[in-house]
Amino acid sequence: MNLLLDSALKATLILFAAWTASLALRRASAGVRHTVWLAAVLAVAMVPAALSIPQTAIPPAARIIVSAMAAGPRVAAPKLPWLLLIWAAGASIFLARLMLGLLAAARITRSARGVDGILYSDRATTPMTWGFLRPVVILPAYTSAWTAVERDLVIRHEQAHIARRDWLWQMLASLLTAVFWFHPLMWLANFQLRREAENAADDLVLSAGAPASDYAGRLLDVARRLSGLAAPAPVVAMVRGSRLETRVRSILDPSSRRASAGILVRCAIALAAAALIFPIAVTRQKVHAQGKVYKMADGVSQPRVIYKVEPEYTQEAKDEGIEGAVKLQVEITPRGTAENIHVLKSLDPGLDTNAVTAVSNWRFQPGMKDGEAVTVAATIEISFHLE
Repeated sequence: MNLLLDSALKATLILFAAWTASLALRRASAGVRHTVWLAAVLAVAMVPAALSIPQTAIPPAARIIVSAMAAGPRVAAPKLPWLLLIWAAGASIFLARLMLGLLAAARITRSARGVDGILYSDRATTPMTWGFLRPVVILPAYTSAWTAVERDLVIRHEQAHIARRDWLWQMLASLLTAVFWFHPLMWLANFQLRREAENAADDLVLSAGAPASDYAGRLLDVARRLSGLAAPAPVVAMVRGSRLETRVRSILDPSSRRASAGILVRCAIALAAAALIFPIAVTRQKVHAQGKVYKMADGVSQPRVIYKVEPEYTQEAKDEGIEGAVKLQVEITPRGTAENIHVLKSLDPGLDTNAVTAVSNWRFQPGMKDGEAVTVAATIEISFHLE
């Protein structure tokens, strides 16, 4: 849970920077703004990995040795913190919605009839595309009454999404939104990524020579025919009914910039994202170097365990007769909790996990310096021995 909250805090800086940049680039093309938001989403996806880099700047100081015997049924299982339960519930709801949307998209695809590589379905309320390895373009059945030129306009729009890999990027943003569902800027990033993808696809169609008035007419026709049943959330839909007036105005504006983000612009945006990610990987190390996490040599009293949950012996480790010690590096906070737990010496994957889970639920009398509780770096050894 600590990693999640720490990642959310770092993600705030990245997403706020993307929001500021997109506002500054409001006169640039939609393709440029989409690249900004995509770089931010990819950077947020890398934050947990950056925060998981071992912090070699923290020297182990205090040592707490605890024995854990092979336990029977009487050993209490670690309890999940209530914050973790709330997060898991929210993430599960979002992921369930995403999965139901994918199933709905699959049903529409199976029921559609194909003509010249394009699918037509009575269940489709708007032109859409979805899929990565084998993407499909699905048009509402009523478009079969359009002329070939009219259909070609919306087909080119959906094919532009496929060329830009928009479905893949939007799925990544949706998964991150499921993880950070409590973060309003993540919802904003997801929305802006979808919005700018539609605008960028419009620009590709128009820059290829499509008449703006004809293209806007197809967009309005689709909007008028939208029923109460919305397109499944995971698909890339041409129209979802939001901000249509602004989009049509942009299509009809001859002064709008429609160029895609060039290689130099993409490199510049990628470097800017990297410039935000790199400090995140070393931020905590710098904080420790500034003396915010104390060592025993700093005149700090050693923390003492006042409540502990016994680590469980896994059945696999029992069967294999594995014995020994798991060594953990932790920070014991002034609240008496163990945070930023890392395995320094591994014994067995299952025993390592159980040791970390148990220690995360322990409570300590914190270390004291000059009469105040402070954060102390400590090494905890948990010995596993069979009875």
